[in-house]
Amino acid sequence: MESQRGQTLHALHTAAAEIQASESVEAACQRTVEAAAEVLDLKMCTVLHHDDGWLVPVALSEGARPDGARQMRSDQGLAGKTFQTGESYVVDEIEPDDDSDPAKESYESGISVPIGDTGVFQAVADEPAAFDETDVEFAELLVAHTARTIDRIQFERELREQRAALRRQKERLEEVIAGVSHDLRNPLNVAKGRLELAREACDSEQLDTVAQQHERMQTLIEDLLTLAEQGRPVEDREPVTLASVSERSWDHVETDDHTLVVDTELTVTGNANRLQQLFENLFRNAVDYGGDDVTVTVGTLSDETGFYVADDGPGIPAEHRGDVFDRGYSLSDSGTGFGLAIVREVASAHDWSVRASESADGGARFEFTGVERTTETPPVS
Repeated sequence: MESQRGQTLHALHTAAAEIQASESVEAACQRTVEAAAEVLDLKMCTVLHHDDGWLVPVALSEGARPDGARQMRSDQGLAGKTFQTGESYVVDEIEPDDDSDPAKESYESGISVPIGDTGVFQAVADEPAAFDETDVEFAELLVAHTARTIDRIQFERELREQRAALRRQKERLEEVIAGVSHDLRNPLNVAKGRLELAREACDSEQLDTVAQQHERMQTLIEDLLTLAEQGRPVEDREPVTLASVSERSWDHVETDDHTLVVDTELTVTGNANRLQQLFENLFRNAVDYGGDDVTVTVGTLSDETGFYVADDGPGIPAEHRGDVFDRGYSLSDSGTGFGLAIVREVASAHDWSVRASESADGGARFEFTGVERTTETPPVS
């Protein structure tokens, strides 16, 4: 026959699962006092939750008296002492003039147990010396689950708030970028028009330099808009064959005599248009920095956890590999510094990771991991 202790531990295990399934701090605390009353026979108990320097009652057992708990400072009374020290206490006999909680004139004894660093559990009785170390032990086992559940709930809430704040920040940034880009287009178009008039009036190499700077400004504007767009999460995903999106992207880049080698049959789940932006920027990077007759290879990683894009150019110095994805960072005076930032944004939007390394030929190599593979057939484009 199972011992009484074993039965209690089993019942606490069941209660713990119910506490851990709670989706709010209040629900977790309420289930805690219910389990304390049902399993541990602590009929008069309460949970106080720490909130900005105060211990606030958030759950009372059905047997608890309405005056059994009150809000107090986190350094006040027995509850405050328990919270501050992180230690459990047994009060065998409560003195009428004792100002500690759970001291009430109608109570004779009590226990006070910390709930991690989130609050305090207290139970009282009408007779003296009603509690022993076993009661404290079981109460500590119970509220340990409460503490972990509250930590989890608070972490998830903070994470949601952080994501919401980042989403609002990103939306504001996108609005600013779109507005600034729009405002820049008008004076740029005027400047281009005046440049054409100037060409008709005179022929000067200085005008060629002005035209180059106009094109650079145009590229910056387009890259800014692309960067803002690529930061959005990818929701409309479908099977995409890396070979097809690579070849299509290569056709959209001025590659001259450079060579593309596709050595992968990988099909991933993603957004084809966004992935085309990723590959186009990687290919432009290889062509711009790889030198003459560069060969770019798209392949599957050896452990098949993702794919890579590599070239046989001069590569990226080791000390710069951690910085090349930063917005505005460029190893060339003519670069915008947004190409690889766009690559990282597209990867991040797909929940992938990307890192820069060295290729087998000493060139640049970009590895993408966390990629969701699929055997589904891509839709016909």
